[in-house]
Amino acid sequence: MAFNILPISIEEITYPDLPQLQKLSVNTFNDSFRNVRGDLSDYIKQNYNYGKLASEMINPQSHFYFIYYNHKLAGYLKLNLDQAQSKDMGSDALEIDRIYLRQNFGYMGLENKLIEFAFKQAKKFHKHDVWSNIWEHDQPIVYSYHQFGFKAIGSQKFKLAGHTQKDLVMLTSV
Repeated sequence: MAFNILPISIEEITYPDLPQLQKLSVNTFNDSFRNVRGDLSDYIKQNYNYGKLASEMINPQSHFYFIYYNHKLAGYLKLNLDQAQSKDMGSDALEIDRIYLRQNFGYMGLENKLIEFAFKQAKKFHKHDVWSNIWEHDQPIVYSYHQFGFKAIGSQKFKLAGHTQKDLVMLTSV
């Protein structure tokens, strides 16, 4: 029995992609945090507006990538190096800042493809550690990170919709 493997591609995002990135950011963030009670609009306005995303895109230490599944935009990845990291994890680390997938592309293994891609980028940039902040309530993602050898090394709190939430700080070596 033959199986058809649908194509998956990961492409670096350039500045002309900003409108598409902004729309995707808002949609995927809303999908990811749909179970949080309260209004997410203040957080979205602060973190996913054109100006904020544009300043992140032009930072040479931040890199954005779209992932396509069967030629359809499925989500995106943001990686940070050096001073662009959201937490000082040293010059030997690469941060997976965001992995967001559109709702109908979950559970297809695309998260794993993006983590594998992040490992390749870490090697390309001569980084030996990869880390990320993972929302403690996103158990499928926490599980995926564990599968790649990530260990929780701490936590940090953040405000979302007027409630305090907790991220797990997870780290692995490549």
